[in-house]
Amino acid sequence: METQSATTKRGLLSDAVQAIRLGQKAFAREILADILREDPVNEHAYIWSAAIAETREEAVRCLERVLRINPENTLAANALAAQRLEKREPVVEERQPLSTPRTSFQAERTEQKEECPLCGYERKPNAVSCGACGGYYSIHDLPKQWISGNTVNERLIEECIRKWKMRLEQETTFDAYMSIALGHLNLSRSGEALPYLWRAWALRTQDARLRHFNDQLAAKKLILVVDDSATVRRLVSITLERQGHRVRTAVDGLDGLKKFEEEMPDLVLMDITMPEMDGYELCRMLRRNPSAKRMPILMLSGNDGFFDKVRGKMAGATDYLTKPFHSDVLVKALDKFLKLESEKSGFYHLAPDEAESRRN
Repeated sequence: METQSATTKRGLLSDAVQAIRLGQKAFAREILADILREDPVNEHAYIWSAAIAETREEAVRCLERVLRINPENTLAANALAAQRLEKREPVVEERQPLSTPRTSFQAERTEQKEECPLCGYERKPNAVSCGACGGYYSIHDLPKQWISGNTVNERLIEECIRKWKMRLEQETTFDAYMSIALGHLNLSRSGEALPYLWRAWALRTQDARLRHFNDQLAAKKLILVVDDSATVRRLVSITLERQGHRVRTAVDGLDGLKKFEEEMPDLVLMDITMPEMDGYELCRMLRRNPSAKRMPILMLSGNDGFFDKVRGKMAGATDYLTKPFHSDVLVKALDKFLKLESEKSGFYHLAPDEAESRRN
């Protein structure tokens, strides 16, 4: 049991390091916090926590904790000395604006409290994102670089999505569809959001602004990511969405086959070792579809073995990436096979009839 626990902790620490390398510091902090809750004397987790700390004070506390655990840790001692040598910047206290008398109209409006469409937390005036779950209130509030913009409470938003789906089972409403879609968008899962956005639009076909948003989303290149690791799915999804792609994820080979049949992707990125159906079998099944003969299929594996690469090629894989990999390697591989133009907007425009066919 202890050996299994130690293996799990090493795996989580590896996930955290991979998240840091991909620039997902908020996600890495969550993983490290989970490790330290289970193992409060894990000096490696404290060192990585110090490396991505949001404040100098937090970094110092983590490094001091390492030295209490292991006074001989020279890496922590040197890092702590460097932190203490850095000049502390003065804290400027923000002045609160003077209060002004409210008109009767303003008083009436404040009585009607607006709530976050995701978690139901009270919405603050003039705010575009929630103080509780961190999610944006509307798809139209999402900034231009929205995929990488907001720090959200992932677990809370996941729970909100689950509850909204339960409501859908009782009553089909526009708000339920939009809240589920908004939750997926705030979690950088536009591929999961789009079906709900189209269902919402079907209830309000006069909403031209929503139709335009959906068309833009549908015009992005669709990437299907199949991996039984939630961490890998999350990190790869964020990386690809930042590059302007629309991502759908699957938890194993059978789920990947189902998602593939629901909507044909432009590229499939799949793990090799998965339960139920491994990557080799899934690749062979996808290649049986005439429409997928030339579709790029990239395989992911923790082994950089010649035999694995040969098996992948024989199954029909286009290329092979070894985990862990840097985000730049993944992006370059997709650029190579999708032949994307190097534009920063992230949207790929299709003719109206072609966009319509992709939705269907």
